[in-house]
Amino acid sequence: MKPTLKTSLLKLILVGILFYTSYGLSNHYAASLDYVPEIAFTWESNIPFWAWTIVPYWSLNLMYTAAFFLCRDTHEQNRYVAHLVAAQLIATVCFVLFPLRFGWPKPPADGLSGWLFDSLPAFDLPYNQAPSLHIALAIIVGAFYWTRFPKIRLPLFLWQSLIALSVLTTYQHHFIDVPTGALLGWLVLWAFPRQMTSPLRLGSSDVRSRKIALLYFLGACLMALPALLGGAWLWLIWISVSLLMVAFAHLTGNANIFQKQANGKLSAAAMVLLLPYLVGAWLNMAYWLRGKAKTAQVRNDVLIGSVLGISNHLPAVLDVCAEYPCRSYQGEYRSLPLLDMVTPSENDLVQTALILETLRRKHGKVLVCCALGYGRSAAVVLTWLLVYGGCKDLAQAKAELQQVRPQMVLSPATAKAVEAAANRLKQG
Repeated sequence: MKPTLKTSLLKLILVGILFYTSYGLSNHYAASLDYVPEIAFTWESNIPFWAWTIVPYWSLNLMYTAAFFLCRDTHEQNRYVAHLVAAQLIATVCFVLFPLRFGWPKPPADGLSGWLFDSLPAFDLPYNQAPSLHIALAIIVGAFYWTRFPKIRLPLFLWQSLIALSVLTTYQHHFIDVPTGALLGWLVLWAFPRQMTSPLRLGSSDVRSRKIALLYFLGACLMALPALLGGAWLWLIWISVSLLMVAFAHLTGNANIFQKQANGKLSAAAMVLLLPYLVGAWLNMAYWLRGKAKTAQVRNDVLIGSVLGISNHLPAVLDVCAEYPCRSYQGEYRSLPLLDMVTPSENDLVQTALILETLRRKHGKVLVCCALGYGRSAAVVLTWLLVYGGCKDLAQAKAELQQVRPQMVLSPATAKAVEAAANRLKQG
């Protein structure tokens, strides 16, 4: 149901009160301190002051406000409000715990630009720097318009880019505030996804999964330590964040942190935040698959392989790889994302075996794929072989699969899950 004008106005007023109250209090708190540090790179002194960019800088306020009245339904509006409030609260906590300032004088400006600059000190002191709330909101607000108005995405992207640039060319922020603000914006969009299960949902995990989580956590810490040196080392925080997210996935058994959608793509927020990890995942796949076939034929109608082996000559694909997106594909695509190196549950194997059989009967040929085609997809195919492929026991199914995929990996826990799933399907 579309929100009424009264409801939209009320929500805008409440969010506005939160914004100006929290932003103002953190600003005045920093102003009351005896010393507030400033973080700036030497090359930033070469950034030009473009007074006219205060116009796109201010335009974010109008876009922020208008979005409340452009929502198509209450769900969309509530999600937008959740994004704004979450970004505001997280940024305010950062401003209080790690106050920073912008100490460079602004050159004089006249005309409309001068008037807009003169309006800033009414609520914006030179504090509240990192993460840049302006950048975080530009991403959140931009994401709303990107989804709401797909026909104007190019001009929207260009304008939002200009808004992002304006925080530097109006001398409102130092560079360090920009990537940290972007990180905040994307994290908020990721935490409150559009029409997807929350990645923050807690699930169950086994001992093996928790060990994997610990390794990723240690890797994240290792990446974060050099960032203390400052400079270009700060970019390692991006890698650290991506590894922490993967650690969280394994700790909670929640594959939704990758936000793999029905079309096989990851959400934009997941792609941005997990990009360092995804690059590593691709390199890992390329290494282990070098000189080897990306797919192998188990039966005339069932193939097994890597997500990198998906091609349009295949009529159907069942993808169980959670962490890597599927390339563009025109056939029937089904996805049930499972975490790598984690024992699949009995329920997941039952569900995927049923999907595989349905696709096989419908299309005559199906590729079952994961990252390499050695683990998760093998468990699915083994379950199918036991139930629909005529194999009398797991040893026979395993021997058949190993003939075409000798690199197949089957842990005792996974073997137990496969047999339990097969027995359940046979019984009914």
